[in-house]
This record gives sequence, structure tokens and C-alpha cells, in this order.
Amino acid sequence: MSKFAVLGAGAAMLLAAAPVSAVTIFAAFTPASNQPNIQYSGSVAGNGTISDLGQLVHFSFLNPDGSTNGTAFDATMTLNATTGAGATVGGLAVLPVLTGTISFTTASAVTYGGHTGTNLLTANFTGGSFASLLGGTTATYGNSTPPNVVNFTSDFLNFSGSTTRDIALAVNAINPPVGVLFGGRRLHSGSVSGNFGADISSGSPQGAVPEPASWALMFVGFGLAGSVLRSQRRRTEVSFG
Repeated sequence: MSKFAVLGAGAAMLLAAAPVSAVTIFAAFTPASNQPNIQYSGSVAGNGTISDLGQLVHFSFLNPDGSTNGTAFDATMTLNATTGAGATVGGLAVLPVLTGTISFTTASAVTYGGHTGTNLLTANFTGGSFASLLGGTTATYGNSTPPNVVNFTSDFLNFSGSTTRDIALAVNAINPPVGVLFGGRRLHSGSVSGNFGADISSGSPQGAVPEPASWALMFVGFGLAGSVLRSQRRRTEVSFG
């Protein structure tokens, strides 16, 4: 059985065994310009860091149906994450994320939903992986609690009652493209956008709707890919944006 078949079968079994939790995609962000907004810097040892490039993004709170809830805020995105050594699974390049923080802040206090502040959203996370086709210029990242850890704080929403939280990121225009290289320092840039979900949040927006099963499958699949990589202990270095 191929590695992809193993991952798919394992993900399906885990999804069938896991309790269903209603998750609201409550916020999303997009780049405010065509300029790269993140970069990946890899070391000779294979580990690396992902950091922001100081570009503004458009951040929006969402209604339960996914529509924009009020104003799209111009926000400063701060992203810092540490990664393990990249490796390959079939035709995929997989870059495990160890820990990370992504935050969205406004230059001055804003009022939304009866609350005033500057911290639109901060997410602290551990686990998950960026994945891309070898030679590709796009990548995706999925992470959820459970099985990994995602925590949210915000001046506008309260997540103290939530048990399920997730992050979905997409990186476009990776330069140079993702590829398998051996040794040496790697530096890549890209443009990231994404969304955030939770089963319970108080404040505005409110409500809960199930996410598409494909997101859940992606999250679990990435987790299984990480397990395969840890067991194989492959030392191939992957350049990654």
C-alpha cells in the first residue's frame, strides 16, 4: 500500500472515531499588497524559522455564513515560527512546525462589537506541517486542537469556553519554488493568507456552523504525515517558502 493510501485510510479512521464538533470560521486575512509578507530561513542543520516581512494585511471578522462582519481592518501581521527539518513523502515536501505565534494588531485602538482594543487576534500554536508539491510555488498549513495545540486571544472575542480551535494558512508565490536540495542555507519568500475557526466564541460574531470535512481531513492527514516522517527519520533537506 502506498504512503498516500496509508495516510488517507488512517485519516478516515480517525475522523470516524472522533466526536463531531461544530466549528465557526470566525476570522480571515488576506495580503494588502502584492509584496511577499513572510520568509522562511533554513539552516545547514535542516531546521529553520518562518517570520513576517512587516507587510500590512486585511483582517476581517466573519459571520457564521462566512460573510464579512463589518469593516476589514488594516492590520500589522506578526508571524514567528520554528520548524524542524523538511523531508519528502512521495511527491510532497513537508515542513513540520514546532511552535509559532501569529498576531494581527491595529496601529491605534479600534471599536468593534462593543469592544475597543488593538489586538484583533493572536494565535499560539504547536504542531502541524506546511506541505507543497515538489517544485511548486504554493503551500498549505493546517493545525487544530485537538490533536495539536492552538490557543486564541483577542480584545474582541472570548475563547475561554472553546475546546476545538484551528488554523488554515495558504502560501502563494513562493520564490524560489519548493524543491529538494542538499546542505546549505535556504531563504525563500511568499505571500500568506488564511482563516481561523473555533467551536465557541463569545462577543461578536457569534454562532457555530460545521466546517467542511475536507479541512478536518487535511488537518489529520498532516498530523499522520508528521508521524510517518518521525518514524522514517529521513535527513533529506527541503527548501521551503
